[in-house]
Amino acid sequence: MTPCPTYLDRVGFLSTLANPFRFKNLIIGFFFLASANTMGSPLGGTESLRSNLYLLNTSNNTTILMDGVLTEYNEAYHDAVMLEDAYKFTNITENLGMTRHGVTLAVERRPIIVSSDTVYFKLWKTTQRVYRLEFVPSNLYHPGMQAVLQDNYLGTNTPVSLTSTTIVDFSVNSAAASSSATRFKIIYSTVAEPSPLPVTFTSVTGLELNNKVKIEWKVENEINIAGYAAEYSSDGRSFTAVGQVSVKGLTNLVNAYSLVHNGPTAGNNFYRIRSNDKDGTIKYSLTVKVVVGNNQARGVSVYPNPVSGNMINLQLANQPVGNYQLKLSNGMGQVVHSSRLAVISRNVSEAIQIQSKVAPGIYQLEIRKPDGTLETKKLIAQ
Repeated sequence: MTPCPTYLDRVGFLSTLANPFRFKNLIIGFFFLASANTMGSPLGGTESLRSNLYLLNTSNNTTILMDGVLTEYNEAYHDAVMLEDAYKFTNITENLGMTRHGVTLAVERRPIIVSSDTVYFKLWKTTQRVYRLEFVPSNLYHPGMQAVLQDNYLGTNTPVSLTSTTIVDFSVNSAAASSSATRFKIIYSTVAEPSPLPVTFTSVTGLELNNKVKIEWKVENEINIAGYAAEYSSDGRSFTAVGQVSVKGLTNLVNAYSLVHNGPTAGNNFYRIRSNDKDGTIKYSLTVKVVVGNNQARGVSVYPNPVSGNMINLQLANQPVGNYQLKLSNGMGQVVHSSRLAVISRNVSEAIQIQSKVAPGIYQLEIRKPDGTLETKKLIAQ
C-alpha cells in the first residue's frame, strides 16, 4: 500500500492557503483525501510531534512559517510506510519532510514508542540565512523517555521537550554540510530506571524597586525539593541567606517564585538562589548582580565574563524599558541563539538561558534596545 499524498489534515492548513508555493499540496491533498478512508486517527491513545520550519528575521525576531510535518504514534499504526502515511510534495521554496524506507513523507504514523525511535528529517531548497525549527509535542511524555535533536553539521544534541514547545535556531552558510538534506534527526531513547531530574533554574532576575531588590526565579523538575533560600552578597564571594520560600509542589509545571530584600547596599549587590532537596542535596542558581543607587553607570554588561554552561547574565543600568532583541553569534558568524527580552525596569539583572551549553570560544552578543540602538558585547565561553 502507498501513503495518501496529503499532509493537510493536520499540518499547516492556514499557512498553506497563505503561501502560493504550497497551494498545490492543498489541491492534490483534497483529491486523494476523498478516496482515502483510513486517513483519520484512531480514537484514543494517539501521541504526536508537530515539526515546523520558519524563516527567522534576526533583526526583530519575527518568523514566517515555510513548511511543517507531523509524526503520530498509535498502536493501530505500522512501522512500514502504509496508506495511513502521507507523501511530501516539493515546494518551490524551503522544504521539510521525513524519510522512511526511501520515501519522503509529510505525515508519518508509527506504533507507540516502546524504547527507542528516530525521526529522519529531510531539509532541502534552503538558502544562506537563519532558520528556526519548532517542535510541538502532544501526549508524548512517558516516564524515562527523552528526545534530542541531532545536528550532524554542528555535532550537537539539543534536548527536545516531550511536554512543551522546543525552539531551535540554526544557520545555513557557505559550508555544504550546513545545507545537507540529512542534517537533522530526532532520536528518542529511554533510560533503564527512570530517576527524577535535578531541579533546573530556568531564569533568575534581580530588580531594583525604591532602594529594595526583588529577586524572581523560575524552576522546572521541582521534585523532592524541601524549599528555597535567597542568598545575598556585597562582594560576590561571601553569601548569607536573606529569606526562605516554601515550594509550591506542582512538579509537572514551571514554577515561579519571588522574594524582596529590604536591605541592599548602595552600589553592587549579588544574589543567588539555593535549592534544598529533602535528601540534603543543595544546588545553586546563577548569581545575578543588581546595582542600587542613582549614581550607577549607564549601559549593558555581562556578568560573569567568561561565561560557562548555558546561562548568560545581563546587567542593565539606566537603560530604556521595553523589548530587547538578543542575538548570539559564534566566531564563524553562525547564530547560536536569538530571543526577545521584556524589560520592565531601567535597572535590572536578567539571566538568559541558551537552548544548549555554549561551546568554548569567543562569541558576539548583539543587543538591540527598544529605542533602536544596537550594543555589542564580546563573550568568552569556557
